[in-house]
Amino acid sequence: MSNVNHALAFTALNQYAAAVNEGVKQLRTTFVSLNLGTAEDARPVILAWASQKYGCPLVTSESNRNKGQMVLDRKHDAFMRADKAFKRAMDDLMGDADAKVSAKSEGEAEEYEIPEELLKAAQRLAKLAQQYEGARKLASRALATAFAK
Repeated sequence: MSNVNHALAFTALNQYAAAVNEGVKQLRTTFVSLNLGTAEDARPVILAWASQKYGCPLVTSESNRNKGQMVLDRKHDAFMRADKAFKRAMDDLMGDADAKVSAKSEGEAEEYEIPEELLKAAQRLAKLAQQYEGARKLASRALATAFAK
């Protein structure tokens, strides 16, 4: 690993991150303009997209949790790829806040003064969550659970 050109690798990673961030911004703006800014509204569209993109059919769920809803066919070879794409798109669309708020222009967005102690706690949570798959969603659920208690 000592022969790796870290500067070049980091430049490539920074370009990748910038492209992803721009793509997420465009996704949110487009979905809000289509009145698909909530998870409930966006889910069927993103599900249909993942199904079409990866060739994984949609089936009617028989499970108690999603009974009667359309879901990706778990038995299909393309399920894992389609499911990952679906979850990633939903996570990117919803992000840390509702897409309707995130897509507002900077002039319209509400500004909040975040207390230093709260910001540091959030940074510790974010760093800890990075160890796990679906870090943003996991951190959001952890916060929601903490508030529910």
